[in-house]
Amino acid sequence: MTVLSLLRPGGKWIQRLIFAFRGLGGPPKAIDDLQLIHFARLAVITELPPNGQPSDDLRQPLQLFESNYNGFFAQYIDTFVEAIPWRMRAFWGTSYGFPWCLPLGPFKRYIRANEFAMDHYYVRNPDATVTMVRDACETARANARLRRDAPALDPDAFAERFEKLLTKLQGQP
Repeated sequence: MTVLSLLRPGGKWIQRLIFAFRGLGGPPKAIDDLQLIHFARLAVITELPPNGQPSDDLRQPLQLFESNYNGFFAQYIDTFVEAIPWRMRAFWGTSYGFPWCLPLGPFKRYIRANEFAMDHYYVRNPDATVTMVRDACETARANARLRRDAPALDPDAFAERFEKLLTKLQGQP
């Protein structure tokens, strides 16, 4: 999904505050835990880059939201709004035409009206969510650490480390 919307006056500054409060620690946990999301990006566009001509400053900034997800549009929007409703209001509320009360019907119509349809999309791991890939990477790192340390461990110490590793990994969602 790629959505461009026109920011209201002052919207760029509100967006900067939203991004500043979010910090540099990655996506909010609620978004990170949504297993249907592969990728999401939020950006404010204030100028168009030069492409064989001088760059253009936009009179009014644009808000860009890109997201790749598995499942259906309705399921994705329903889940997103349920997981982070106040962030949705904070982010989209800076744009013209946003339905403030977030009933799903008007919000879905708003997204559809501002969305750019994709003709093609490549997925390296089409059956894996971001959460699955993240957990697989953590499993590989933990396994590599155990493999590195194994020669120095006696059998009892190895068994204890192995059991702790399995218990920790099985606790992942």
